[in-house]
Amino acid sequence: MKLAEVGERGFVESIIKKLRSLGVEAGDDAAFIEVAGVKLALACDTLVWRTDIPPGMESLDVGRKAAVSCISDLAAKGARPLALLASLALPASMDVEEALKLVEGVGVGAAEYGAELLGGDTNEATEVVLSVAGLGLLEHPSIKRSGARPGDYIAATGPFGLTGAALHMALKGLKPSSEELQAKLWMALTKPRARLKEGLALASSRAASASIDSSDGLALSLHQLAEASGVGLRIDHVPVAEEAEAYAEELGLDPLSLALYGGEEYELIVAVPREKWGVATAAVEAVGGRLIKMGVATPTRGVELHVGGAPRELPRRGWEHFKPQA
Repeated sequence: MKLAEVGERGFVESIIKKLRSLGVEAGDDAAFIEVAGVKLALACDTLVWRTDIPPGMESLDVGRKAAVSCISDLAAKGARPLALLASLALPASMDVEEALKLVEGVGVGAAEYGAELLGGDTNEATEVVLSVAGLGLLEHPSIKRSGARPGDYIAATGPFGLTGAALHMALKGLKPSSEELQAKLWMALTKPRARLKEGLALASSRAASASIDSSDGLALSLHQLAEASGVGLRIDHVPVAEEAEAYAEELGLDPLSLALYGGEEYELIVAVPREKWGVATAAVEAVGGRLIKMGVATPTRGVELHVGGAPRELPRRGWEHFKPQA
């Protein structure tokens, strides 16, 4: 079979099965290891210019986004970023200054979250490929994807839909009538933020039973958390950003679809036992964040959407490499 037939999800599932057959715990946002009594988390992420970079995005922002993508995975586990490594595969025809801006951007992103860029590797390719690996310190027990239990509240650290609207705007070559709205959408897409403070606060409070980074899209991330935890989810509220609502209204789009399937957002989706909800919200609010309740975990498998009409199954859909995108 070809990768185009199994898709990224099928390929990743095969990798996880292989690793687990070798006794390696796999299938989370990060990997975990203990060295001389110190618990560490390791994560990596890759950006490919053709598939991951919208037209008009500056090289420095691309480098920063690669760092943020990696740090977001560490944040979801409650790990404090310590260091990053960056590997670049670049076309020989690329301008040197633009290539250096990629590296500078990774350094900017690392410094923004208290980590250091320690080095990496370079190679030649027909297009830009930037991979960032991160090392994080676990000062408290990690928050894995697999800890949600029936009855736990499901919440997010922010609303969704900004990047879905921004990607639609960039890829379709459209501009909303408001320049302010256009700027906010572009900022969300090109200068994303990792929810590190929130992830560390939840880990410190020990109030979250499960957590996942939502960069593959809200709908897919909900499914991934449910499957890892062996539970179902009932989603009663999808927080849609006001700007996404405005863009959808002007362009005749479904704001719910922008929020569920946009991807490229770095909010955390967490499960919180009911009795710890007050502790979790207080911990996140203490660092300037918030938790938005979306629903509850259930004993019945699957993800059901109870929004805007009759309950319906939420399709397991999101960004997937190797397959044509719908």
